[in-house]
Amino acid sequence: MMRKFILYKLLGLALIVIGYAACNTASQDVEPVISPAGYPVPTFTAVGTTSVDEGAVYKYTITLDKMLDRSLTFSMVQTGGTATEEDDYEVEPAVLPPYTNTGELVISVIEDDFPEDNETLDFEVEISSLGERYLVNPSTVYPTGSLTLNNVNDPSVLTIAFGWANHDDDIDCFAYFGASDWGYAASSDNPEILTTIWPDDPNGTYYFGIDPYYVTGTTVDYTISIGHPDGTVQFFTGVFDTGNLDSYTVDTYNSWGDYPTYRLLEIVNTDGVFTITHLN
Repeated sequence: MMRKFILYKLLGLALIVIGYAACNTASQDVEPVISPAGYPVPTFTAVGTTSVDEGAVYKYTITLDKMLDRSLTFSMVQTGGTATEEDDYEVEPAVLPPYTNTGELVISVIEDDFPEDNETLDFEVEISSLGERYLVNPSTVYPTGSLTLNNVNDPSVLTIAFGWANHDDDIDCFAYFGASDWGYAASSDNPEILTTIWPDDPNGTYYFGIDPYYVTGTTVDYTISIGHPDGTVQFFTGVFDTGNLDSYTVDTYNSWGDYPTYRLLEIVNTDGVFTITHLN
Protein backbone atom coordinates (compact mmCIF):
# COMPACT_ATOMS: atom_id res chain seq x y z
CA MET A 1 0.00 0.00 0.00
CA MET A 2 2.87 2.32 0.88
CA ARG A 3 4.48 1.60 -2.51
CA LYS A 4 1.32 2.65 -4.40
CA PHE A 5 1.11 5.87 -2.38
CA ILE A 6 4.71 6.77 -3.17
CA LEU A 7 4.09 6.00 -6.87
CA TYR A 8 1.06 8.31 -6.93
CA LYS A 9 3.09 11.08 -5.33
CA LEU A 10 5.84 10.68 -7.93
CA LEU A 11 3.34 10.77 -10.80
CA GLY A 12 1.75 13.90 -9.41
CA LEU A 13 5.11 15.60 -9.05
CA ALA A 14 5.96 14.72 -12.67
CA LEU A 15 2.71 16.21 -13.89
CA ILE A 16 3.39 19.43 -11.97
CA VAL A 17 6.89 19.72 -13.49
CA ILE A 18 5.60 19.11 -17.04
CA GLY A 19 2.80 21.67 -16.62
CA TYR A 20 5.22 24.29 -15.32
CA ALA A 21 7.60 23.72 -18.22
CA ALA A 22 4.77 24.01 -20.76
CA CYS A 23 3.49 27.25 -19.26
CA ASN A 24 6.98 28.71 -19.10
CA THR A 25 7.64 27.81 -22.75
CA ALA A 26 4.34 29.27 -23.96
CA SER A 27 5.09 32.58 -22.29
CA GLN A 28 8.28 33.13 -24.36
CA ASP A 29 8.23 34.98 -27.73
CA VAL A 30 9.43 33.06 -30.81
CA GLU A 31 12.67 34.54 -32.23
CA PRO A 32 13.77 34.07 -35.86
CA VAL A 33 16.51 31.55 -36.35
CA ILE A 34 18.50 33.97 -38.54
CA SER A 35 17.72 37.69 -38.95
CA PRO A 36 18.13 39.19 -42.49
CA ALA A 37 18.95 42.58 -41.00
CA GLY A 38 22.64 42.18 -41.79
CA TYR A 39 22.16 40.97 -45.35
CA PRO A 40 23.70 43.16 -48.09
CA VAL A 41 21.63 45.91 -49.69
CA PRO A 42 22.18 46.54 -53.44
CA THR A 43 21.98 50.03 -54.89
CA PHE A 44 21.18 50.65 -58.56
CA THR A 45 22.64 53.56 -60.52
CA ALA A 46 21.23 54.17 -64.01
CA VAL A 47 23.71 55.17 -66.71
CA GLY A 48 22.35 56.73 -69.91
CA THR A 49 19.18 58.47 -71.04
CA THR A 50 15.80 56.80 -71.38
CA SER A 51 15.76 57.71 -75.09
CA VAL A 52 18.27 55.26 -76.56
CA ASP A 53 19.42 55.21 -80.19
CA GLU A 54 20.07 51.98 -82.05
CA GLY A 55 23.66 50.97 -81.41
CA ALA A 56 23.70 52.58 -77.94
CA VAL A 57 23.23 51.11 -74.45
CA TYR A 58 21.38 51.77 -71.22
CA LYS A 59 22.76 50.19 -68.09
CA TYR A 60 22.68 49.91 -64.33
CA THR A 61 25.74 49.85 -62.11
CA ILE A 62 24.82 47.58 -59.18
CA THR A 63 26.73 47.90 -55.91
CA LEU A 64 26.42 45.84 -52.71
CA ASP A 65 27.19 47.49 -49.36
CA LYS A 66 28.97 44.28 -48.30
CA MET A 67 30.43 41.29 -50.07
CA LEU A 68 29.08 37.75 -50.14
CA ASP A 69 30.77 34.38 -50.47
CA ARG A 70 28.17 33.51 -53.10
CA SER A 71 27.58 34.92 -56.59
CA LEU A 72 24.54 37.05 -57.44
CA THR A 73 22.98 37.56 -60.87
CA PHE A 74 20.73 40.54 -61.60
CA SER A 75 18.67 40.32 -64.78
CA MET A 76 15.99 42.33 -66.56
CA VAL A 77 12.45 41.23 -67.40
CA GLN A 78 10.27 43.04 -69.96
CA THR A 79 6.89 44.08 -68.55
CA GLY A 80 5.48 45.93 -71.55
CA GLY A 81 6.15 47.99 -74.65
CA THR A 82 6.44 47.22 -78.34
CA ALA A 83 10.10 46.12 -78.46
CA THR A 84 11.08 42.48 -78.95
CA GLU A 85 14.14 40.92 -77.34
CA GLU A 86 16.76 39.72 -79.85
CA ASP A 87 15.10 41.75 -82.62
CA ASP A 88 15.27 45.18 -80.98
CA TYR A 89 17.46 44.77 -77.89
CA GLU A 90 19.73 42.40 -75.99
CA VAL A 91 20.39 42.10 -72.26
CA GLU A 92 23.67 41.26 -70.55
CA PRO A 93 22.88 40.35 -66.89
CA ALA A 94 25.03 41.70 -64.08
CA VAL A 95 26.94 38.81 -62.50
CA LEU A 96 28.64 39.59 -59.20
CA PRO A 97 31.11 36.78 -58.39
CA PRO A 98 31.83 35.84 -54.77
CA TYR A 99 33.76 38.47 -52.80
CA THR A 100 32.95 41.28 -55.24
CA ASN A 101 30.45 44.03 -54.69
CA THR A 102 29.82 45.64 -58.09
CA GLY A 103 28.65 44.72 -61.59
CA GLU A 104 26.83 46.13 -64.63
CA LEU A 105 23.51 45.15 -66.20
CA VAL A 106 23.55 46.29 -69.86
CA ILE A 107 20.61 46.77 -72.24
CA SER A 108 21.95 47.10 -75.80
CA VAL A 109 19.71 48.47 -78.56
CA ILE A 110 20.35 46.54 -81.77
CA GLU A 111 21.40 48.55 -84.82
CA ASP A 112 19.67 46.71 -87.66
CA ASP A 113 19.85 49.22 -90.55
CA PHE A 114 16.13 48.65 -91.05
CA PRO A 115 13.74 51.64 -91.27
CA GLU A 116 11.08 51.34 -88.59
CA ASP A 117 9.10 53.30 -86.03
CA ASN A 118 10.64 53.86 -82.61
CA GLU A 119 9.98 51.05 -80.15
CA THR A 120 9.21 51.19 -76.42
CA LEU A 121 10.46 48.96 -73.61
CA ASP A 122 9.04 48.72 -70.08
CA PHE A 123 11.10 46.64 -67.68
CA GLU A 124 12.08 45.79 -64.14
CA VAL A 125 15.34 44.55 -62.67
CA GLU A 126 15.23 41.36 -60.63
CA ILE A 127 17.15 38.45 -59.17
CA SER A 128 15.42 35.57 -60.93
CA SER A 129 16.94 32.79 -58.81
CA LEU A 130 14.84 32.23 -55.69
CA GLY A 131 17.88 31.00 -53.75
CA GLU A 132 19.94 34.08 -54.62
CA ARG A 133 17.04 36.41 -53.91
CA TYR A 134 17.13 35.42 -50.23
CA LEU A 135 20.80 36.38 -49.98
CA VAL A 136 20.05 40.12 -50.12
CA ASN A 137 18.18 42.29 -47.68
CA PRO A 138 14.39 42.03 -48.10
CA SER A 139 14.20 45.83 -47.95
CA THR A 140 15.80 45.97 -51.42
CA VAL A 141 13.87 48.10 -53.91
CA TYR A 142 14.38 46.85 -57.47
CA PRO A 143 14.19 49.53 -60.18
CA THR A 144 11.62 49.71 -62.96
CA GLY A 145 11.86 51.83 -66.07
CA SER A 146 10.63 52.73 -69.54
CA LEU A 147 12.87 53.27 -72.55
CA THR A 148 12.27 54.60 -76.04
CA LEU A 149 14.39 52.74 -78.61
CA ASN A 150 15.07 55.16 -81.45
CA ASN A 151 15.36 54.01 -85.05
CA VAL A 152 18.57 55.21 -86.72
CA ASN A 153 18.87 55.49 -90.50
CA ASP A 154 22.14 55.40 -92.37
CA PRO A 155 22.68 59.13 -93.10
CA SER A 156 24.72 58.40 -96.21
CA VAL A 157 22.14 56.53 -98.27
CA LEU A 158 18.42 56.08 -99.01
CA THR A 159 17.45 52.74 -97.43
CA ILE A 160 14.54 50.89 -99.09
CA ALA A 161 13.37 47.68 -97.39
CA PHE A 162 10.82 45.57 -99.25
CA GLY A 163 9.11 42.92 -97.12
CA TRP A 164 6.30 40.49 -97.90
CA ALA A 165 3.91 38.27 -95.98
CA ASN A 166 4.71 34.78 -97.27
CA HIS A 167 8.26 33.88 -96.30
CA ASP A 168 8.24 30.98 -98.79
CA ASP A 169 8.26 33.53 -101.61
CA ASP A 170 11.44 35.02 -103.07
CA ILE A 171 11.35 38.56 -104.48
CA ASP A 172 14.24 40.70 -105.78
CA CYS A 173 14.48 44.50 -105.89
CA PHE A 174 15.93 46.86 -108.52
CA ALA A 175 16.71 50.56 -108.88
CA TYR A 176 16.95 52.70 -112.00
CA PHE A 177 18.00 56.25 -112.82
CA GLY A 178 15.72 57.03 -115.68
CA ALA A 179 16.30 54.07 -118.00
CA SER A 180 19.75 53.25 -116.58
CA ASP A 181 20.42 50.39 -114.18
CA TRP A 182 21.18 51.74 -110.69
CA GLY A 183 21.65 48.64 -108.54
CA TYR A 184 19.74 45.72 -107.07
CA ALA A 185 19.11 43.60 -103.96
CA ALA A 186 18.70 39.95 -104.91
CA SER A 187 19.08 37.33 -102.17
CA SER A 188 16.88 34.98 -100.20
CA ASP A 189 16.32 37.63 -97.50
CA ASN A 190 12.92 38.92 -96.46
CA PRO A 191 12.91 41.85 -96.40
CA GLU A 192 15.23 42.69 -99.26
CA ILE A 193 17.09 45.92 -98.46
CA LEU A 194 18.26 48.11 -101.32
CA THR A 195 20.89 50.81 -100.62
CA THR A 196 22.05 51.95 -104.05
CA ILE A 197 20.57 55.48 -104.22
CA TRP A 198 22.72 58.11 -102.48
CA PRO A 199 22.07 61.76 -101.57
CA ASP A 200 25.03 62.87 -103.70
CA ASP A 201 23.80 60.94 -106.74
CA PRO A 202 22.63 63.13 -109.66
CA ASN A 203 19.43 65.09 -109.24
CA GLY A 204 16.53 63.61 -111.13
CA THR A 205 14.01 60.78 -111.13
CA TYR A 206 14.81 57.24 -109.97
CA TYR A 207 12.57 54.19 -109.97
CA PHE A 208 12.23 51.20 -107.68
CA GLY A 209 10.80 47.91 -108.94
CA ILE A 210 10.60 44.23 -108.09
CA ASP A 211 10.89 40.86 -109.75
CA PRO A 212 8.51 38.21 -108.29
CA TYR A 213 11.23 35.60 -108.78
CA TYR A 214 9.34 32.86 -106.92
CA VAL A 215 5.80 33.51 -105.71
CA THR A 216 3.44 30.73 -104.58
CA GLY A 217 0.18 32.69 -104.78
CA THR A 218 -1.46 35.07 -107.22
CA THR A 219 -1.04 38.09 -104.94
CA VAL A 220 1.69 39.35 -102.60
CA ASP A 221 0.96 41.57 -99.58
CA TYR A 222 3.97 43.83 -99.11
CA THR A 223 5.34 46.69 -97.03
CA ILE A 224 7.98 49.14 -98.23
CA SER A 225 9.91 50.76 -95.37
CA ILE A 226 12.06 53.72 -96.34
CA GLY A 227 14.78 55.31 -94.24
CA HIS A 228 15.71 58.80 -95.41
CA PRO A 229 19.21 60.13 -94.79
CA ASP A 230 17.76 62.94 -92.63
CA GLY A 231 16.42 60.35 -90.15
CA THR A 232 12.77 60.31 -91.18
CA VAL A 233 10.99 57.09 -92.10
CA GLN A 234 8.23 56.44 -94.61
CA PHE A 235 6.01 53.41 -95.16
CA PHE A 236 3.90 52.12 -98.03
CA THR A 237 1.75 49.00 -98.14
CA GLY A 238 0.21 47.30 -101.12
CA VAL A 239 -0.77 44.11 -102.91
CA PHE A 240 1.26 42.99 -105.90
CA ASP A 241 -0.94 41.12 -108.40
CA THR A 242 1.07 38.47 -110.24
CA GLY A 243 -1.99 37.64 -112.32
CA ASN A 244 -2.20 41.16 -113.73
CA LEU A 245 1.38 42.10 -114.60
CA ASP A 246 0.23 44.25 -117.54
CA SER A 247 -1.05 46.82 -115.03
CA TYR A 248 2.53 47.72 -114.01
CA THR A 249 5.16 49.76 -115.80
CA VAL A 250 7.97 47.43 -116.84
CA ASP A 251 11.60 48.47 -116.53
CA THR A 252 14.37 46.38 -118.07
CA TYR A 253 17.49 45.62 -116.07
CA ASN A 254 19.91 45.53 -118.97
CA SER A 255 22.89 44.36 -116.93
CA TRP A 256 21.11 41.01 -116.60
CA GLY A 257 20.13 40.80 -120.26
CA ASP A 258 16.72 42.47 -120.77
CA TYR A 259 15.50 41.35 -117.35
CA PRO A 260 11.93 42.67 -116.72
CA THR A 261 10.97 44.24 -113.37
CA TYR A 262 7.76 45.93 -112.23
CA ARG A 263 7.83 49.54 -111.06
CA LEU A 264 6.42 50.41 -107.62
CA LEU A 265 8.10 53.69 -106.57
CA GLU A 266 9.09 56.97 -108.17
CA ILE A 267 11.93 58.69 -106.32
CA VAL A 268 12.92 62.28 -107.07
CA ASN A 269 16.31 63.39 -105.75
CA THR A 270 16.68 67.16 -105.26
CA ASP A 271 20.10 67.95 -103.79
CA GLY A 272 19.96 64.94 -101.47
CA VAL A 273 16.31 65.37 -100.44
CA PHE A 274 14.10 62.54 -101.68
CA THR A 275 10.43 62.83 -102.63
CA ILE A 276 8.90 59.38 -103.02
CA THR A 277 5.60 58.39 -104.63
CA HIS A 278 3.99 54.96 -104.36
CA LEU A 279 2.76 54.07 -107.84
CA ASN A 280 0.48 51.09 -107.09
